[in-house]
Amino acid sequence: MRVGLSIDPPLATIPALLSEEGVDVYQTVLRDPGRFGNYGVPEPADRTALMEGLRGRRVWGVAHGSLLINLASPEGRIRNSSVSSLLADLKVAAEVGLDAVCFHVGYTKGHPSAEAALTLATRKLGELIARMPAGPRLLLENSCEGSEMGQTIPELARLVRDVGAPPDRFGLLIDTCHLHAAGFDLSADTAGQRLADALSDEGVLERVVAFHLNDCQLPCGAHRDRHATPGAGTIGMGVISVATHAAFAPLPGVLELSIEDARQGLAFLRQHGAMNV
Repeated sequence: MRVGLSIDPPLATIPALLSEEGVDVYQTVLRDPGRFGNYGVPEPADRTALMEGLRGRRVWGVAHGSLLINLASPEGRIRNSSVSSLLADLKVAAEVGLDAVCFHVGYTKGHPSAEAALTLATRKLGELIARMPAGPRLLLENSCEGSEMGQTIPELARLVRDVGAPPDRFGLLIDTCHLHAAGFDLSADTAGQRLADALSDEGVLERVVAFHLNDCQLPCGAHRDRHATPGAGTIGMGVISVATHAAFAPLPGVLELSIEDARQGLAFLRQHGAMNV
């Protein structure tokens, strides 16, 4: 797998750090992830520095959307702000040449049923995709905590099917920590095959565009989002099984860790032949 780093702004630091670590995949943010609105949006000079620093290089990049996104919120203001925030990220991503924007769809909290929340999220997703700029793909990321939607592969697949957007516009990003914490055990040597089979059974294997290749600090099914360095958590060698599986090996993956912890994770992946640079 082509595995890289999660790098906070300024964007100008990204090219040199990728070169230093010998990777060609990265994730960043394009605004303050804890707020709605144009807070922390990169200045034009910072955007230019990123584009110039990566010119001519085969690099894959993704921006992570705001952590406040909730396309199923009972409050129209939050739903609309979620759409506006993702559209703004997609616009900046298109300008600087990022390949994708990933996000969590939202929560069932406040609804009479999960069905009601899923129906509302599907409608807002359709509105969002209809207004997307050309270029970056929108990637739905799986979740694992509380009333978050998209914790299981069947639920992710349902959202993909119900939205009905083409694959070049809307895909999936699988976070291995989240999936394990949500109850899909990735700790065995067969994890890669089991994951590929589960996605294929739901008709969405080809929708998987990228990974957050995180290990998990807590046991399978803990429903807590606690990332660990690959090889140092409860998934263990299952991370290698996923990263080396034929369906996933050509894809980009990001270690959502500090740079120091990510270095250890990259060393573990390289040691076990799981890096495709």
